Amino acid sequence: MSEPSAARLLSGLTDRQRQAVTSDAGVLCVVAGAGSGKTTVLTRRVAWRVETGAAAAQHVLVVTFSRRAAVELRQRLRRLGTGEVTAATFHAAALAQLRRHWADRGQAAPVVLSDPHSLLRRILEKTTGNGEPSFVAAVLAELTWARARALRPADYPEASRRASRTPPLELDQMVELFGLYQAEKRKRNVLDLDDLVERCAELLESESPTAHAVRWSAQHLFVDEFQDVNPAQWRLLEAWRDGRPDLCVVGDPRQAIYAWNGSDPSLLERLPTLVPGAVTVRLDENHRSSPQIVSAASAVLSASGDSEHAPVSRQDDRMPPVVTGFEDEEAEAAATARWLRTTRRPGQPWRHCAVLARTHARLEPAERALHAEGVPSRRAGNRGRAPALSEILRVLRRAAPGAGAKSALVDALAETTETAGSTEEAAALEEAGAHLGRLVDDHGVEEPRPTVGSFLAWLAANRGGTEVAGWERQGAGSSELGDDAVTLATFHQAKGLEWPMVAVVGLETGTMPIAYAVGEEAQAEERRLLYVALTRAESELWCSWAAQSSDGAAPPRPRGPSPLLEPVRQVIEAQAPLGPRDALARLDHVRRRLAAAG
Repeated sequence: MSEPSAARLLSGLTDRQRQAVTSDAGVLCVVAGAGSGKTTVLTRRVAWRVETGAAAAQHVLVVTFSRRAAVELRQRLRRLGTGEVTAATFHAAALAQLRRHWADRGQAAPVVLSDPHSLLRRILEKTTGNGEPSFVAAVLAELTWARARALRPADYPEASRRASRTPPLELDQMVELFGLYQAEKRKRNVLDLDDLVERCAELLESESPTAHAVRWSAQHLFVDEFQDVNPAQWRLLEAWRDGRPDLCVVGDPRQAIYAWNGSDPSLLERLPTLVPGAVTVRLDENHRSSPQIVSAASAVLSASGDSEHAPVSRQDDRMPPVVTGFEDEEAEAAATARWLRTTRRPGQPWRHCAVLARTHARLEPAERALHAEGVPSRRAGNRGRAPALSEILRVLRRAAPGAGAKSALVDALAETTETAGSTEEAAALEEAGAHLGRLVDDHGVEEPRPTVGSFLAWLAANRGGTEVAGWERQGAGSSELGDDAVTLATFHQAKGLEWPMVAVVGLETGTMPIAYAVGEEAQAEERRLLYVALTRAESELWCSWAAQSSDGAAPPRPRGPSPLLEPVRQVIEAQAPLGPRDALARLDHVRRRLAAAG
């Protein structure tokens, strides 16, 4: 590698980050805490290996969990000049490989269900007489958990008992339903997203020509957010790897918040045992949040004994976080809105602010209060209408095969398909699909039979992202089209994002931890979830709770502060004064707190 290239890829990195980027280890496990620059390290390691010749760009596969994350990885890798590197979700990568397999064999590709609720509802109505949306969602969630754990119907009862699950049906009924659902999909020649992972793993474990071709194509594997990998995805990853010592994973056990949905965070800890020879590099420096915020967030986990490798902030000192309680949710919401208005610096965009809560319901009072204060706000994932089809078509018509804008166009078109309803829009979608078929697909291979149907299958495998590449900024929650608003998001939605100012509301008993989090593992995940929420803040953090709900219950349900807040409060009270130079800032902080409290 040339000296200018090396200097460019290592610029601004700490010693530990450089070690992770340049390591000669064939199997590397990067344990990267919140704000440690994990995405920077992951993408630069890919670029470093390509630049040094240790990896061929066309044989690199980077996998992650959401379309938003995949888009960001592609954009960063493109800016680093990595060429033909493939970055996709597990589902999208599996779909691309299955699609090639079906095309090579001349088979009709199954339809990929973007939303299996309707199919499952019909089965439930016949077998149980209950097709209520909440019931269907609960059954589907249980089936998804079982599939993510790579369970067969016969294995489900014992696994469910071991995990202390509370399924919506009796165990024998769940087993029967499990089989009926699988049989109905086979009958209709349709697949759900879990099938994509399972089918692709089965294909790669065979000795078919396609399996050899896929393993030849994906020789260098990189996995983002490895703590969220579930057993089914681990099986697919191992099928891709096929015993080769060429794997890099990046993850943070403190941000493992999807165990309830089947992920297995222990895989990150057990990787050196699962793959002998693996080298671990730890990134414990937080480059995002102030020391006061890092200490407060870490207290949530250290109170339960998780104090090893505690993160250290590399940012300047700021004012301590606010921890306060209110009589009811409406009072809390009004004070939160005032805090945002008074703490926000003159000229600072509203998109630098966020309000986070454990549940969607706890965001509603904040949304009303912000509206009353004249503060613009938006729900995470609710961006309004995507760019017009006419605009997408205009760019598609100009696009050449392999054009760099293709990923952005696909994502924008994906958003539009969800709202296309008129005849004119449907016709435009058909034309867009035809143009799209001429482009190289996201996985670096030509679409064997480009059709609108194959595009819609791609769309189904890429559900779950919240940003539209080319039209949506990452992190700030504001679109390139000019809207500027406070982001309202749940803790889960906020994962992977960051804002200078964050208000974390609804931190009362019964909500944090959530009431149904029963058992040691579930409680531990709730602590990690709060840690994730607190570490979204860069410089200003507000934590609040309400003694009574405002949901119209009669009488109002009394509540106390979350027990998880106590260690946070203790840390904040113990934080040393910042010194004379910050006296004015401290007085201003007190003024803001008094104003927020009304």
